[in-house]
Amino acid sequence: MSVKNKIWAMGYSVFQILQGQLIHPYPTMRQLVRDKVFLWMTCSPIGLWLGSLLIWKLLELTLFSLFPYQGFWLFLALWFTVGIALYQLLLVYLLVRFLRARV
Repeated sequence: MSVKNKIWAMGYSVFQILQGQLIHPYPTMRQLVRDKVFLWMTCSPIGLWLGSLLIWKLLELTLFSLFPYQGFWLFLALWFTVGIALYQLLLVYLLVRFLRARV
């Protein structure tokens, strides 16, 4: 198998796991714990939050000062942060649950 095919296969697997965590987290986490290959993908919401925080800081310096209703943007950032935190807690709960059950 060539390096190009391995990269495509890895990207496809990561995309499928991200999609599965978003659409149906319970069976996806069960499969992740069973396979133990992509177990690090449990922390994908934290990576999404860090990437969003970087984009937020870049836009804050350049673009947000020109927009009206700056409190609205802060509300959206807080809402997004709380949502990501709750989703991360769900994934950690499922991870611990399936690790203890040895699925």
